[in-house]
Amino acid sequence: MTESIDWAEIVGNVGGNQYGDRICTLQAEGIDTTSIEAAVEQTLKNLDDKNSRSLVVFGEPQSGKTEMMIALNARLLDRGYPILVNLLTDSVDLLEQSLSRFRGSGLNPSPKQFSELPTDHTRLRGRKWVVFCKKNARDLEKLIEYLRHEDGIIVIDDEADYASPDGNVNKADYDKTKINLLISKLLGDDGRYVGVTATPARLNLNNTFQNESENWVDFAPYPDYVGQDFFFPSDGHVNYRLHTFEADEGSERTEIEKAVLHFMCGVAELHRLGLKKNFTMLVHTSGKRSEHDQDVGFVQATMDTLANPKGAGFERLRRKLFKIAKDYSELDGSDVGEFVLRRIEQNVVVKINSSPGKSGKVSDIAKPTSLFSFGVGGNIISRGVTFDNLLSMYFTRSVKGKFSQDTYIQRARMFGSRKDYKNKFQLWIPESLIENWSKCFAFHKLALEALRSGAGVPVWLADHKTTPTSAVSIDKSSVDFEGGEMSFALFEYNEERYSTLFDRAGRSDQVVLKDLRKAFGDQQLPDHVFKYLLHEIKPGNTQISFHRASGFGTASKNYTDEEKQNIRRTKGIFATNEYKRSERPHARHHLKVFHNGEGKARIFYKINGGAIKFIQNRK
Repeated sequence: MTESIDWAEIVGNVGGNQYGDRICTLQAEGIDTTSIEAAVEQTLKNLDDKNSRSLVVFGEPQSGKTEMMIALNARLLDRGYPILVNLLTDSVDLLEQSLSRFRGSGLNPSPKQFSELPTDHTRLRGRKWVVFCKKNARDLEKLIEYLRHEDGIIVIDDEADYASPDGNVNKADYDKTKINLLISKLLGDDGRYVGVTATPARLNLNNTFQNESENWVDFAPYPDYVGQDFFFPSDGHVNYRLHTFEADEGSERTEIEKAVLHFMCGVAELHRLGLKKNFTMLVHTSGKRSEHDQDVGFVQATMDTLANPKGAGFERLRRKLFKIAKDYSELDGSDVGEFVLRRIEQNVVVKINSSPGKSGKVSDIAKPTSLFSFGVGGNIISRGVTFDNLLSMYFTRSVKGKFSQDTYIQRARMFGSRKDYKNKFQLWIPESLIENWSKCFAFHKLALEALRSGAGVPVWLADHKTTPTSAVSIDKSSVDFEGGEMSFALFEYNEERYSTLFDRAGRSDQVVLKDLRKAFGDQQLPDHVFKYLLHEIKPGNTQISFHRASGFGTASKNYTDEEKQNIRRTKGIFATNEYKRSERPHARHHLKVFHNGEGKARIFYKINGGAIKFIQNRK
């Protein structure tokens, strides 16, 4: 009987609907799969129907991108793609965390590290493979050699803006940076690239693997996601426990000690409210490994002192604990304080991403197994890792120069599944840092909103404090930097109509701006500029000056005919004296129409101090 069975149709064949099975499994677990399905299907459409060779899937930090990647792998396997290579940042911890989740999903074939593949590469033929590889030069070189005879490889690049872009893009007669070059070789002539990231600016402005921004895919957060709008609300009114302080290295120990005590009281409060789980606190003060020991020492000393009632310093710290406990209790705080002291030994302090041989594993705190779990360390805790039950984050790591928005957006580890206790979350941060961090997110959100609106090529914002990404990664041959005075497309000028539009007549900034948006198209008043101005408007303040229209070159011999026709000059048109002529000379933002007396006009925008730059890839 078995002789009649075609075993080639049986071996390794679990059917062609792994993706559908995965979606059903997630839904059975109570997970909303709407965003996952939308992103996966759009990605497949862009790869197959639009024949896209390189695209990006972007989503908010910790918004479930790993689960989306698992579903995407399943969908690609169903479609018959034979070799899927998943790239991860050069971290054993991150690889193990992702590999464990992928294998636990039941994908067939089970994902393998490239080192687990058959030694004889000919054994790859006729079978499907899901391969994991770190973005490490040595590992990639071995993988490229191993897969050199294979065609049609799909590369799914997690944290795609990290290491993959070409950092030498602006150098004359340059060689590509190592990882960028190796991924290019891995793709070959017929490979497909799908980058996955929360911060896509670098990929766009770098032209990484010639990704096509018109084919980018928006991965929306799941319904219970807690992110930017909660932690960095546009009106500045937060609904969680935000602790700001002056940055002073001399007071670091005192501040960390205070944060640790608050964290433990917060755990006690949640237990009293019925959320009886283990929780984690992150401490991220520096990228220098030499300073991690010091931070671990601060945390450990606090725990050790409270664990020894007969030791020096116990009473001082106990009093401080019980004083803080009052903020977490409906009584006098004694119940919370006692809860902490009775369970003080249920703690673990893990140093992450530090000195070789002395670091713990991210897994020790990503899913906390001790009531009071502490993670202290460097870069790995601020990119790619998902921390379940994160309740507190002590974050003081700043920069001497400009804030790179993509780096600081990735460090928002408090984003994610926090709905059950979001109002109880604790963020410890210097005042100056929270201001710049908020601005990074505001600029990032404006750029992505413009992209989501269907405007096409994304526009990124920068100022004297922040930049979308590292300057060395921006391809200057194709990227425009608009700043200071900006002007937009020509339009037919009607004096009666436009003088009325720009006349405030008792209207608020918001009303005038929205009326202008209705009157002008995206070419005459770009959506990204409109949204930025709308974001800048603060209730009760006049932020924008709407100037009366005036002629350009209509009575002057200082302008060429071409300048008059185009209503543009290399030196600019909006002179400093224009501020004085306006209804609101001290306003930060100024909008004005200049016309040439021949029926043509342009809108000009200028910022009065602290210029904003709009950065766009024209390639």
